[in-house]
Amino acid sequence: MSNLQIITANIKKGGVGKTTIIYNLAYYLQKVKHQRVLLADFDESMNLTNRFIQPQKQASSIKLENQVTRFFSSEQAPVPLQVDEGIDLIAGDAKLSAWLKEIQEGKQRNYLLSWYYANKKALEERYDYILFDTHNDHSMITDNVLAVSDEVLAIADVDSDSMGKLTEEQNYVEALKKIVANPMTGESFVSARVLKIGNKVEAEAAKNPNCSKATKDHRLFVQAVQTLMSEDESFLGYFWQRGPFAKAKTENQSLFHLKTDPRYNKKNNQLFYESSEALFERIAQC
Repeated sequence: MSNLQIITANIKKGGVGKTTIIYNLAYYLQKVKHQRVLLADFDESMNLTNRFIQPQKQASSIKLENQVTRFFSSEQAPVPLQVDEGIDLIAGDAKLSAWLKEIQEGKQRNYLLSWYYANKKALEERYDYILFDTHNDHSMITDNVLAVSDEVLAIADVDSDSMGKLTEEQNYVEALKKIVANPMTGESFVSARVLKIGNKVEAEAAKNPNCSKATKDHRLFVQAVQTLMSEDESFLGYFWQRGPFAKAKTENQSLFHLKTDPRYNKKNNQLFYESSEALFERIAQC
């Protein structure tokens, strides 16, 4: 049985923090768990790629063979770039959506499944985790990513329609299981489990959802997630909206770099780091 885990962040809603969570999950796995990680950037905004390779350096650093479009444009597998010790990246492509029509017209259209099974042994020998960042859609490209995943992280921020988007993601993956199946046996090629997490919760509400200092929407969101966690094991928890998350983005550093930085490891941030690390652990162990 393979120990390789494939985790994808997807939700049909922008701005929920998919890239930030995938980026920090990669460093949790590398720094805390000492795991080998492969990342692939399927969001045409290329935010994940930009975290590792500055845009002005990408023309000289990234070749066509290093990009996710290679999955759909060549019989050869993409060649990952090493972006840190124990972390490799298949870079994004700002023109990825231009491939959508050709992908939809492909013979089998299950490009990533073909890649995974053709390279399964080599991937298992080289990596412990593969992490995919996606665009906030349910296109054929995203279907390819979901089909090869073990876990799908559905992320909700504090918004009136966020919980509905979690249900929509769950239903979409279940429908995909019926579509991407062996025509001879009817057995699905898709085995992804949808895991649900919240993000960008005010610290006051995260620590105490009954605290009157916290915004009402955030208090109600935390209360709803806590109730769902007690009823449904697929609800794992929520990340706080705290300064180090923002600094991790602007400084291209993970939480696990900032945790040891004297500027950001103040006492009032310790509970935030502990809570974040505990949630990353739950994601990694599912």
